[in-house]
Amino acid sequence: MQEEQKKTLMFLVKFGVIFSVLHFLVWTVPTEFLQKWIAGIQAGFFGLTIQNNLLFIEAQKILINPSCTGLISISILAAIIFSLRKPEIKQKIQIFIGASIVMFLLNLLRIYFVLWIGLEFGIQWIDLVHEISWMTTAVFIIGLWYYFTKKITKVKEFNELL
Repeated sequence: MQEEQKKTLMFLVKFGVIFSVLHFLVWTVPTEFLQKWIAGIQAGFFGLTIQNNLLFIEAQKILINPSCTGLISISILAAIIFSLRKPEIKQKIQIFIGASIVMFLLNLLRIYFVLWIGLEFGIQWIDLVHEISWMTTAVFIIGLWYYFTKKITKVKEFNELL
């Protein structure tokens, strides 16, 4: 096996392990307080009825579950950052903390946008807009991470980070 293939395989194994552990934790560690907080903020913006982590739009229930907290996206980012050889651990932690804060705030805006679409154009649009907005936000964040990581580490190609 060539050196590049070994590095890529090692990255993928580390990524898989880190993400699997974090994903498991997101779904097993209690996050109800965060779910309720997010639901409360969003309900306040739109004057919606709320019950714990459920929002009510017309007769529909919108559940704010662990995936809605942004912790899954943050787990993906953590798995990417900590699976790479570069940058140094201190820089990885700084990048992770900064990016996690941005991701969390973007997630709140994304939920706001999804609910707004549902209220303005009909509840039937919520699922589609939810999926599209999650993907675009994830791509945006990964793009920002890639750009700033390359600047910080002064590498030209992704494989130099492996």
